[in-house]
Amino acid sequence: MDIYAETWRPSSSTSNMSGTRSRRQSTRGVAAAAASSPTTVVAGCSSAHWRQAYVASDTGDTSGVQSTSLGLPDESRFTTSLAMSEDQPLLAVGSGSHETNMFFVQSLDDQLDVKASFASKFPIYALALHGNLLLAGTDRSTSVLYRVDRARLLGYSDTDAESEDGPLVRCVGTFKSKAARSVDVAAPGSHAPTRRVSCVDFAGDAFLACVGGVVSVWDAARNQQQQPQPLRVERVSAQPLTRAVWSPHSGATLIAAAGVDGGAAIVDLRRRGRAVAWRAATAAGANDAAWSPLVPHWLATAGEDGA
Repeated sequence: MDIYAETWRPSSSTSNMSGTRSRRQSTRGVAAAAASSPTTVVAGCSSAHWRQAYVASDTGDTSGVQSTSLGLPDESRFTTSLAMSEDQPLLAVGSGSHETNMFFVQSLDDQLDVKASFASKFPIYALALHGNLLLAGTDRSTSVLYRVDRARLLGYSDTDAESEDGPLVRCVGTFKSKAARSVDVAAPGSHAPTRRVSCVDFAGDAFLACVGGVVSVWDAARNQQQQPQPLRVERVSAQPLTRAVWSPHSGATLIAAAGVDGGAAIVDLRRRGRAVAWRAATAAGANDAAWSPLVPHWLATAGEDGA
């Protein structure tokens, strides 16, 4: 399995994008946000027509894109997840293998270089990086928190680095999410229950993990004992979630979630009792969700239907 890194530089030409819009918006309407699939649904307009669907059929301009590939060992079987450091040229790559299933890759301008690899106890299906903390979601409804010595890993001189005699990657906590009791049989028209952690995400010291349609929240700073308890457990959907992400504008209070049933929801942890503050549905399953980094009330989901 190859992994690819791409960088983009603005060019003099403008990208050509053709598409359809279901309704004309005013200048206060919704702008299209970049997403990981061709379909985006953007929520967050102050007018009555707050929702809009866009279809991108042609990206047009690839002159500013540079690609670099790296082949991982065959025993890794397949890559399942990737996390990028916010302030270092470092990628963490997870695999569904039971053997070597974690790779640390240095991303340079023209190449990718594997700096270290190791075998986690269980296959890895979700990753998130925050500073020196790495969170890995497994197929046993468990998230594992690691502390990574990035300075030694990348060969930097750092007075704050861990001891040279210590491990490059050290487990500092395991966190068990609530999962379905049985994963053997699914009702007609429903997805089979799962114990796989589908996504993880950090918001400062707080982090979330999704198993099925349930989002669990912990505090990494104080919950590193043997059997830590989550700060909050919220059932968002009866079907599995594919993505849950913290809002970058509100600290550890707002979570956007999207799932295989096409539903999108916003979870407000400031609310007592039921924390789902908003919900909407699309025609097909959602693969991803993202908040706008600039406008706090804009949210985009990426679907499978192309409309």
